[in-house]
Amino acid sequence: MIRLRHVASLFGVMGALASLPAFAAGTPIKADAQTADYRLDLQIGPMEMMYPAADVAAKHLTEGEVMAGGMMSMIGASVNKADIRHLEIHVYALDGGKVVTDAAVTIAVTDTGTQKVEDVSPAKMYGIKEGVPDTHFGNNVDMPPGNYTIAVTVDGEKAAFNVVVPAA
Repeated sequence: MIRLRHVASLFGVMGALASLPAFAAGTPIKADAQTADYRLDLQIGPMEMMYPAADVAAKHLTEGEVMAGGMMSMIGASVNKADIRHLEIHVYALDGGKVVTDAAVTIAVTDTGTQKVEDVSPAKMYGIKEGVPDTHFGNNVDMPPGNYTIAVTVDGEKAAFNVVVPAA
């Protein structure tokens, strides 16, 4: 009888936890690093829609990213849409903390399990709601659950982030 009570309690806890994955899946992965001249803030979250500034204004869009340079990644139809993440690197000057909007940025994502490397074509963008102070570099990337190393170069200065993308 005690076991049945414990099993019932376990099912109650499992039922409560069943409502958490949507929240957990929407919680961004965050990390930071520093180079000689920059502070880099990495954020990985759910896929984002990206729009030209003219479309944002004409269509009165309120969600997504405004493209300020570069192009949105074209991810193949065979990719599991749940594995597409929005990877962004915010760059700040160490002297004063000002957002850097004109850096030369490269991003390479390595799946440490398969050693597959994806060179990300970083677009410059900012959140529609947040505006220009949110300027960052990145794109949508195929990142199934697993361990990754993200190598970033900003104006020749290198940094690396080791992150775990959890299953939803």
